[in-house]
Amino acid sequence: MPTSPPPTVDLGLGDPAHPMPPAVSAALRQLADRPSLGYAPPGGLPALRRTLAEKLTTVNALDATARQVVVTNGASQGIAAALAELCRPGDRVLVPEPGYPAYRAVCRSLGLTVTGYGVPAGEDCADQPDWEALARSAADATVLLWNFPSNPTGRTADPSWYPQLYTLLREHPGLSVVSDEVYEDLCFDTAHVSPASGAGDLAARFVSVFSFSKGYAMTGMRVGYVHAPGQDLAARIASRHYAWSMSTPTVSQVCALAVVRGARDYPAGHRAALLRGRDRLVACLRASGLSVGTPGAGCFVWADVSASGLDAEAWSRSAAVRLRVLTAPGTEFAPNDRRHVRLSFAVEPTELDVAVERVCGWAADGWQPAVFARSAEVAG
Repeated sequence: MPTSPPPTVDLGLGDPAHPMPPAVSAALRQLADRPSLGYAPPGGLPALRRTLAEKLTTVNALDATARQVVVTNGASQGIAAALAELCRPGDRVLVPEPGYPAYRAVCRSLGLTVTGYGVPAGEDCADQPDWEALARSAADATVLLWNFPSNPTGRTADPSWYPQLYTLLREHPGLSVVSDEVYEDLCFDTAHVSPASGAGDLAARFVSVFSFSKGYAMTGMRVGYVHAPGQDLAARIASRHYAWSMSTPTVSQVCALAVVRGARDYPAGHRAALLRGRDRLVACLRASGLSVGTPGAGCFVWADVSASGLDAEAWSRSAAVRLRVLTAPGTEFAPNDRRHVRLSFAVEPTELDVAVERVCGWAADGWQPAVFARSAEVAG
């Protein structure tokens, strides 16, 4: 009797396995007794907007008001709505490389032109963004997409960079910044500092985007929020949100309100669990001879796999076929990056142990690649 294949371990997605805050379950139980929920306002439940404005002011130092906050269906929709309001078709957007793949996908869907800019990798890398290249590219750009803590590298931003970011904005008065800060709660060593917090008179040119998905392990709830202090910008983003999806589901917003009111300390436990997974995965990959920067935040390791003798796509395909371990090759995050692979450590600890054992065993076998049939043979 044939044996079933071993279970697949998915290290390709950043979907936290950590349990959601108990406040979510309590809110859902209360909602179950309601006879009706109804639509939420396009900008979000008023109580949630007020509470988020208070959080943005006290935690992120953004001097926010409820009218400047828009609740969206995840951070990705908030980014898309902000780009749609700040840009016109054909405008240029500067995106980080490597960077979250949805940035390019959203820009394509809106008819925008994309130019990549290099960002530093691991936390133990001394590099900064290439400010000279950014200044050249910013000459005809409308939006700079800024993403720290970074997906996929896990690099956090050093606040000493921010004066150069502000100088870039002063030298290019037509440029705005959309700052994706969804990993703000998952910084391991130093607290996250929002770039708009020290921007002074430039603050209105920042749109800061946050989420409940990562820090609070609420990916399935799809709740993000945007702080847009520019004149009428929040109202325009809310109108765009209404046109696209009416509103963020009331159930999800009630759960988010319960969390932000009563579970502010939850991310600390989540970080501790992720830190154990990070250290386990980094140690395995380094022991296997791969070059790995230490992520300072988030739930991913950005590994240079070139020492294996395979490029990133061959490494990922072989890991999937030989090991039944799914990963994401670097070409998904930067079109020409064939050296790096992104691996998640947000899975259950037992699953991570299985993946680590398989990868270390593969390294001991000399990184033998999987053998793929030619397309003609497959078709036949």
